[in-house]
Amino acid sequence: MKKLIALLAIVLAVITNVNAQPPQGGYDPAQMKEMMKNRFKESMSFLTPVQLDSVVNIVIDARSGMRGMREMSDEDRQAAMKKSAEARDKRLDAALPKDVAQKVKDVLAQQRQGGGRPQGGGNK
Repeated sequence: MKKLIALLAIVLAVITNVNAQPPQGGYDPAQMKEMMKNRFKESMSFLTPVQLDSVVNIVIDARSGMRGMREMSDEDRQAAMKKSAEARDKRLDAALPKDVAQKVKDVLAQQRQGGGRPQGGGNK
């Protein structure tokens, strides 16, 4: 009986600890979304609030799909990233008017090349 109680105490402690920790990346989804919205507001001021929400959700989904790519070879990682970007761009095309989607893709490409970092931490 003592072993059972000790085992239950350990399981309870582990469950409590796991639930108390923030999700991967150190942010909960709401914090991540709010952080990205704030960073995108300047570079994508041409978006309506609804469009901004759509873009943020699409980018977050694309980023979450990239988890685990660090373990891939460089060649496989590049192919997976290209596929992920193509899927993201398709979703942008479906969610936004053509001219707006192209502007968003241009901003994301510029930011990827060092013109800003809306997706990660870092300084502005």
